[in-house]
Amino acid sequence: MQNDQEQILIRKAAAEDARQIAEILVEDWQKAYRGIIDDAFLDAMSAEQRYRLEARRYGQYTVAACGQEILGFTWDEWTGNGGADCEIVALYVRYGKRKSGVGRALFRHSAEQFRAAGRRRMIVWCLKDNEEARKFYEKMGGQAGSPGTHPWGGRAYEMVSYLFDLDG
Repeated sequence: MQNDQEQILIRKAAAEDARQIAEILVEDWQKAYRGIIDDAFLDAMSAEQRYRLEARRYGQYTVAACGQEILGFTWDEWTGNGGADCEIVALYVRYGKRKSGVGRALFRHSAEQFRAAGRRRMIVWCLKDNEEARKFYEKMGGQAGSPGTHPWGGRAYEMVSYLFDLDG
């Protein structure tokens, strides 16, 4: 790929994308969350096991693709919480493609879809200790919202939310 941005197609996920979605998610968690989420939980993650789940719910995702390669994906919900009326539930970029513009393109696509549907305030949650994600959402214009927790592997982890005004 000479210029990723020119060749990226953002589209609804198809059944054949489920395996790559699972691989991206597991790789991302095992690399990005090391030192944040318990190692035993991360080490137990399996792309094959995750594929079985994603094969059933791939229709919830929007992907960024370059040819047959999935570079990243989002999961958007049309309802929200914490003072928002829509939410990016998940945004993942293939670990080796981070900082290439894929995440920004996916984020902007989600925000535009919400805006076009009349949504006004979007929320995104991330792990409090995930500095890379927090910097990304702050750079995208997010304002700190309410804190929270989420359980993984029998332990509750601190979360932070970012709110985005879609009117502006």
